[in-house]
Amino acid sequence: MAGNIACLRGWHPALAKAELSALFPNNEMISLDSQRLVEISGKLDIEKVTDIIQYSSGTQAVLLDCVVMSWNEESSLDEFISQVSNKIENSDKAGTFGVVHWRQEGKIKDLSGSKLAGMIGGIAGKKGFTIDLDKPDNKLGLVLDGSSNQVVCGWLIDYESIEGNSNTRRATERPFFKPISLDPKLARLAVNLAGGPLDEYAVLDPMTGTGGFVIEAALIGRNAIALDLEQEMVNGAMKNVLWALGSEEITTAEHIQIIRGDATDLANSIPRKWHQKISGLVLDPPYGRNSHGSLSHFDLIRNTLISYRDVASEDATIVLILPIKPPQVKKLELQSDGDEIILLHGEWDGFKQLLSECNWRIEGLWVEHVHSSLGRLILHASNVPLN
Repeated sequence: MAGNIACLRGWHPALAKAELSALFPNNEMISLDSQRLVEISGKLDIEKVTDIIQYSSGTQAVLLDCVVMSWNEESSLDEFISQVSNKIENSDKAGTFGVVHWRQEGKIKDLSGSKLAGMIGGIAGKKGFTIDLDKPDNKLGLVLDGSSNQVVCGWLIDYESIEGNSNTRRATERPFFKPISLDPKLARLAVNLAGGPLDEYAVLDPMTGTGGFVIEAALIGRNAIALDLEQEMVNGAMKNVLWALGSEEITTAEHIQIIRGDATDLANSIPRKWHQKISGLVLDPPYGRNSHGSLSHFDLIRNTLISYRDVASEDATIVLILPIKPPQVKKLELQSDGDEIILLHGEWDGFKQLLSECNWRIEGLWVEHVHSSLGRLILHASNVPLN
């Protein structure tokens, strides 16, 4: 038995694991042999887990009380079936039963998921369960992971077979858009990484533009505040949020505020009721010509981070997304002291110094590859309390 295991989506498993850690702050994440399988150590609240899967960007499913088998020999089948049979027999489950199976990261040689699921269903039937393939009361999840040659089986809390409808939320589908915008999957993950589990605290996007971050916050019911200096962007972001919610009135999104304001003067831009109630900042800063006139890119970010301290909670975090030259060796996760980070605007050592001077400590760095000459650096940092 291997406890509780999260199955991560394949578009960026390293970021998905970081999001998982943020959404389960009281649990330890233990990497397994596959980059898409992570053990969640510690006690879990089933109701909360179900909710988190629904609003997570990178988690596909969570399996409880798992059997994990490395599939290297023919004898694996007998041992696996024996362990799963014991799991079913010793459970306190009642009602109908079904098996949901899928494979990831390629195939396992000479192993059929559907046949294995059928065998498990047969065992359940012999033990008195009524099989229901449509809406069973109890589901066993069966995952065949080709990269590690491992098979995982556990009680399935929830399962999302596709990555929601994020393609329908792309910038080009919105009523108000600019050509350069983040993929909704990345925008949602950044919001969750910055904000952690849903609570009464808010996430702040101080340069919202067309509202990619605030759209994702609105859809999952997270408190969020979005600012922009330009009224056109404020109006456009509001239009996009209403479009995403399928609504004509912002009263349907009372947890969202989109206001005209200055990212470098947040204390005077954000309603006082939110001061010290903002737990995360998400920032995809504008490049080229921006609304802050003569401020350099570094100065704009520096002034924003300093201003953020006036309204942030004590344990606040930030997620910054910066354009970089893609590393020569393709990686998903980077080290802050490595020499592979080449910012398109400014020097990496100078940017690290900026963060340190503003009392932010880097917790993680990841890369999203856009094309041969452009990548995105996703930077997660935590607050270093002032003495």
